[in-house]
Amino acid sequence: MDHIFKKQTVIGRGLSFVAVAFLAFDSAIKFFMDKLPPEALEAGAALQWPIEKMPLVGLILSSCLALHLIPRTAIVGAILLTGYLGGAVASHVRVGNPIFSHTLSPVYVGAFIWLGLYLRDPRLNRILK
Repeated sequence: MDHIFKKQTVIGRGLSFVAVAFLAFDSAIKFFMDKLPPEALEAGAALQWPIEKMPLVGLILSSCLALHLIPRTAIVGAILLTGYLGGAVASHVRVGNPIFSHTLSPVYVGAFIWLGLYLRDPRLNRILK
C-alpha cells in the first residue's frame, strides 16, 4: 500500500510541476512585456489587455502561485489560481478565441493543479474521499 502512495505522490508532483512551470513562465513574461518582440505581443494584444496592466496581472499570478507552493497554504493557492484561470477563460471567451486550443487551456492547467494537489497532499485526499 505504501508503494502506491509513493507512486501517487510522484505523479502528483509531476502534474503540479507542469502546471507551476507553465504559470511561473506566464507570470515572468508579464513583467517584461515591453521587452518582447512584436510577434510575441500579438497573442496578448488579441485578448485586448492593456500592456501597462500586465505587471499587475503578473504580480497577482505570482502571489497566488507562491501560496500554492507553500505546503501549508497550497489549497488556498489552488483556490486562488482557479479564480485567476477562470478569468483567463472569460478573457478568451470574450474575444472569441478557439475553444479547445485557447479557451480551455486554462481549464487544463487548473485540472493539473487540482489533480496534482489531490495526489500529493493527503489532507485534500482525505477531505475529498
